[in-house]
Amino acid sequence: MNKINLISLGCAKNLVDSEKLIGILAQAGCALETSPAHADAVILNTCGFILPALEETEKEIRRLLKLSSRPRIYVFGCAVNRTAAKLKKKFPRVHGWFKISEREKLIRTITPNENRTEARLITTAGYAYLKIAEGCSNHCAYCTIPFIRGELKSRAMKELMAEAAELANLGTREVILIAQDTTAYGVDLYRRPMLAELVRELSRIRGISWLRVLYAHPRSLSEEMIAEIAENPKVCKYIDLPIQHINGRILRLMNRRVGPNRIDEIIQEIKRRKITLRTTVIAGFPTETEAEHEELVDFVRHRDIDWLGVFPYCREPGTVAARLKPLPPPVVQKRYETLLQLQRSILRDKNQTRIGRSYRVLINDRNGYFTGHAEFAAPEVDSRIIISHNKLTIGKFYLARISGRKGRDLIAEVAERPRNRKNA
Repeated sequence: MNKINLISLGCAKNLVDSEKLIGILAQAGCALETSPAHADAVILNTCGFILPALEETEKEIRRLLKLSSRPRIYVFGCAVNRTAAKLKKKFPRVHGWFKISEREKLIRTITPNENRTEARLITTAGYAYLKIAEGCSNHCAYCTIPFIRGELKSRAMKELMAEAAELANLGTREVILIAQDTTAYGVDLYRRPMLAELVRELSRIRGISWLRVLYAHPRSLSEEMIAEIAENPKVCKYIDLPIQHINGRILRLMNRRVGPNRIDEIIQEIKRRKITLRTTVIAGFPTETEAEHEELVDFVRHRDIDWLGVFPYCREPGTVAARLKPLPPPVVQKRYETLLQLQRSILRDKNQTRIGRSYRVLINDRNGYFTGHAEFAAPEVDSRIIISHNKLTIGKFYLARISGRKGRDLIAEVAERPRNRKNA
């Protein structure tokens, strides 16, 4: 089984696991095949966070089982951790099922080569994700992560520094810090939050131009970390801070362990520091009243949020929230659509203000035209910047002037290449 195809579902944290898995297999002598139909074996790295993710996993398994070449199919990851028995019964023709903790067993199944080393094959260009911790100890009432991935387990700073330096050596210019709760980094390992110190150390690595922080929790986001984002020249003036709701009663039911006043204080400080704010909210949480929903809508509308993600509540068996009385699905859908409309309005208005301005853009893809992102936008989740040009280099920075909008994306023209050599 020397030709391997890997399909990665779910979040950026899963993508990091997939990149390391295929990196190890490539080092062990396996050839990487882009098409599952032409592979000897296909690894499906799954997501199991919410029921739609489990449905996507099942759909992908069915698709792979229909391939005429019939490669050996191995299913790995979160969905196996969560519903292995059900999946095995439903798909008996799958050749192997592996939980997250069974990565080495999966590798041994695919290749007998014992001369393996830790490696990572980066699948993004210009930027890469650095997973600083595994699992989560927050136990939000709606969340499945603690019983899929376990409690918070921070990675040693020395290990993270070495990985980030290697990413820089491979040409990565932006390192994006991710975990289920990045702001809790170090609490388990060092007995205190260490994210700010980690960011300071990472910013000393030569070759890294941007550091970006995703998945911060308002309960553990400190003034020290906000100041680090605002004042450290290598840190993007950007923070991803999921609030989920603003009503005190709903926040308590969610077990967010942070109140509306504290959330408001943090957001005001972020905006005072001129930091771009992305947040996410949940529509239609069980027992949410119309007035509580309107409170959330009103808060989002008046807090100068730059990027908004909206999710309809999804009942997850086994969670505390699943024991609460759910709202009727049409009510959840209506509230979700109300917030989606607000999301579109925010996106349109914010992008309109960017027209005519010039920004430093990191080019990360080309598909007929070049695309990239600016400091105010995270790749893959926020607006792309589309540039028509013949001679740009993927993984490099350019100064670009925004000239218009196209759907959720921005159109730009290259003004000039940044002159500062460290930015190249």
